Amino acid sequence: MVRQLALPVVFATALMLPLPQAAGAMAQEFPSACASTVWLEPLAAAETAETGTPTPANASAWLTAELTDACSGETFALADFTGKTIYIEAMATWCPPCRDQLARVKEAAALIPEAERAEIVFVALSSEVDLPRETLAEYAAANDFPFIFAVLPAEMLQTMAEDLGQEIAVPPATPHLIVAPDGTIGEVHTGSISPEDLLALLAEARETAAA
Repeated sequence: MVRQLALPVVFATALMLPLPQAAGAMAQEFPSACASTVWLEPLAAAETAETGTPTPANASAWLTAELTDACSGETFALADFTGKTIYIEAMATWCPPCRDQLARVKEAAALIPEAERAEIVFVALSSEVDLPRETLAEYAAANDFPFIFAVLPAEMLQTMAEDLGQEIAVPPATPHLIVAPDGTIGEVHTGSISPEDLLALLAEARETAAA
């Protein structure tokens, strides 16, 4: 699925697009409580106890790349959540369709029974590779999005585009995918998705992994 000719255009777009409110956001405080702690705190505890589900040996490089939680500053990798269902939304703070899509994801997350929420990880990855994490944290707080937010490192964005297709680096296409608990990487979907359809995809990923 490598699309080498398209990558320079993709990265030029990601690097040149404006980063609104960056200066102002840097001077503001971010929320004292991070929504991401519901997943990151248990992860840190598992690492301390040297327990948890091991990362598959054949995991894609972008799954094991280091990310920084925009709100807390904690580092993690997507592969750290092996054993859980991971919903990944590629986005940008300047992108209205992304905001609308994340609002639908928020609606879907609210419909998940509380006992199951910790088993489904929601991650929003910004393709604005030079965006300060504080700015992304302000965006998440301003929109009340209860997900993990992180800025994609340029190398990870390139690896994802090579592995999944260039659409993953085009935020207005609202690319999203699901990684099943067993590490199976689902198809990249583009376009808007209803909360009901998203819940169905999550359920399908969990059932497929359990089969």
